Amino acid sequence: MIKFDKVLVASDFSEHSRVALAYGAEIAKTFDAEVLLLHVVVKPDILPQVPPGGEGYFPPNLSEQQSQNAQQESERWLADSQIKRGRILIPSGTPFVEIVRCARDENVDLIVIGTHGRGPIAHILLGSVAEKVVRHAPCPVLTVREGEHEFVLP
Repeated sequence: MIKFDKVLVASDFSEHSRVALAYGAEIAKTFDAEVLLLHVVVKPDILPQVPPGGEGYFPPNLSEQQSQNAQQESERWLADSQIKRGRILIPSGTPFVEIVRCARDENVDLIVIGTHGRGPIAHILLGSVAEKVVRHAPCPVLTVREGEHEFVLP
């Protein structure tokens, strides 16, 4: 029998992520599972290369500010989704790496992630977080696109 005790929903706070959370919430409700809402704070790689005081300057506590904002937004999303058992994870790093790491560390049964549906050229140039998660995840991954929320899960 398939059983989901922990469902990780990866979010970048886009509409695609909102759809992923709707799926995750419904699956959690069906299986009485815990939802782990994860948002990865991406550290700018160019931070050490930018001189202070000029255009493009990042404040020294940028990651902390981003984490605080992500915490507040995640709390709103969980409340709006009426999830009974929810937890927020906000690691810093590379999104696909942190999603996979958290799924392993937390013994997640399912990852739900939205896809942005970029065209083939953008996909080749930018890659896809969802695709990398699918390839490296320690558990099944459900990918959803914006607009797929119109389907009702049994």
